[in-house]
Amino acid sequence: MRALRTVLSALLILVGASLIAAWAVSGVVVRAVEDGTAVHAIAERALEDQAIVDAIGTAIADATLDALAEAGYDLGFLGLDDVVRGAIENAARSDDFADALLAQVDDARAQFSSHVTEEERAPAPLVIEVDPSQYVNARIDDIPVVGERAPDVALQPVPVEVMSASDFEDVRTGYRAVETAAQWALWAGLAAIALGLVVTHRTRWFMVKAGAAVAVVAGGLWLVLRWWGVDAIVATLPGGADGSAGTAFARIVTEDTVAALSERLGVIAAVGFAVAAVFLVVALLTRPRAAA
Repeated sequence: MRALRTVLSALLILVGASLIAAWAVSGVVVRAVEDGTAVHAIAERALEDQAIVDAIGTAIADATLDALAEAGYDLGFLGLDDVVRGAIENAARSDDFADALLAQVDDARAQFSSHVTEEERAPAPLVIEVDPSQYVNARIDDIPVVGERAPDVALQPVPVEVMSASDFEDVRTGYRAVETAAQWALWAGLAAIALGLVVTHRTRWFMVKAGAAVAVVAGGLWLVLRWWGVDAIVATLPGGADGSAGTAFARIVTEDTVAALSERLGVIAAVGFAVAAVFLVVALLTRPRAAA
């Protein structure tokens, strides 16, 4: 019976330590969604796809030519429509344009957060709307002859699809699990450890083992993250890289998030080690002395 209680207590310690580490990881992911780090990273990856960039450039060029025509400036009649189109499409491929779009994406973080967490949202791509008017007018002003005469244009926001419907549904599903872990995993982990304390028959060393387990699990994840990166963490999640949690983690986590995640895991590992050290000292000081 004692052996069974020892094994069950050890399992509860391991479960508790794993849940506490999951809480640490999920909290960083949730914060990345709330502060806009995630949507910035997703949009940045999308803008690395040349097909997406070309589609944005074409849409903006079409809208600009239409707006100039409506304002009475017929570039086709003047034979300058190809000049303006080429200038705008080439500008859309520049780093400056990508930076301008990403700045607007950062302002849309609340929109992204609501899309991720919305309960009844029908499956659909993740689309971020950006207003290119200011940037386009600046580029038109730089075109010889045209820039001196063309009026400023006010363009409608341009939709940019930064994630397909299937990928975004995977992210939404995985994020719900991550959000639940951020809310409850710490308490569940502490409850598991508390239950292990009730089960064990060797209470003197229990908190030493519990603290050490937390330190080992969190410290192990910290080492994995530092040595092998995000993909190694994703591989430890249910379903691996193909699971919804893994998809959400891989899409949301950025280099900045990795730094925050590494720091938090390091703190949890240090706390676990400190708890183990304190209770080790207490256990040694209160150890029954051998009879003389």
